[in-house]
Amino acid sequence: MEKYQIDQFVEKTKQQDKGQGLFELETERILEINLEKQIWAKMGTMVSYRGQIKFEREGILEHGLGKLFKKALTGEGASLMKATGSGKLYVADQGKKISILQLNGESICVNGNDLLAFEPGISWDIKMMRRIA
Repeated sequence: MEKYQIDQFVEKTKQQDKGQGLFELETERILEINLEKQIWAKMGTMVSYRGQIKFEREGILEHGLGKLFKKALTGEGASLMKATGSGKLYVADQGKKISILQLNGESICVNGNDLLAFEPGISWDIKMMRRIA
């Protein structure tokens, strides 16, 4: 276990902007979001924020009637919150390790429980997956 002087601790743990864009890893378990407009994040994952950011719970029909029915029928999909404004937003999900994926016209299937945050321009849907015995 390392011992620090206060100034050493502050220097080692101070926030550093890595210039990676909207999403960057603050640590392997904390995502820093350099918010300029809006993002969607899993409800209950906000750790802290700085700046002028407004948080709203996902509306029941926010993403359309079809996704509401799929969410109810399959039990899939996470409850979301919308963060709007500008500043730095820090999110984490129960100590899970975080990966940032840059999709360039590609598709990926993700368990709704493992989704942390995404840009509003992402096209997404809820699908029932076959159970693997």
